[in-house]
Amino acid sequence: MLQKVIAKKCYNPNMKNLLTRRVFIASTLISGTALMLLPQGAKTAIKIEPFKVIASVQEVLLPKNADAPSASEFGATRYLAVVSTHSSFVPSDLQFLNEGAKKLMKQEPEFLSMSFEKQEKVVKEFYETRLGSRWLSLLLFYTLEALLSDPIYGGNKDEIGWKWLGHNSGQPQPKKPFGELV
Repeated sequence: MLQKVIAKKCYNPNMKNLLTRRVFIASTLISGTALMLLPQGAKTAIKIEPFKVIASVQEVLLPKNADAPSASEFGATRYLAVVSTHSSFVPSDLQFLNEGAKKLMKQEPEFLSMSFEKQEKVVKEFYETRLGSRWLSLLLFYTLEALLSDPIYGGNKDEIGWKWLGHNSGQPQPKKPFGELV
């Protein structure tokens, strides 16, 4: 499936130490700090048509199976819609997600009405392009973030992602999103 194609393309045995745990943790801390320093309260424009494409592609990336919830079940698109309106969301990410969805629709105008199997084939082909691989990588990042986030941010509906992974959430859980005062 598509997950195997992505994993195969991302693995390079000659670059075993490219991303160590230490580098990953340091990068995450730096990114999180940078997001905290952004001004709060700004809004971004959400376009509905690209979000329909994004929702369909998220379902291709993480479809329902016997063990795992699907992207629609855990609210991946809703999460993206919620967090993209906050000032800490990188505006260029939303712009890039919109552009990628429009490019996919331009290449395959009937994408939204295709069967799942045809959509999966189109997504695999789109992944082979430079724009497509970058776009799908970013979309997968936000989709997985939705699976693992606190439900207050619009994803992980009914804590389905946590339950699937057997994760017990920390307490207390946030009462308001984005560190707002209670």
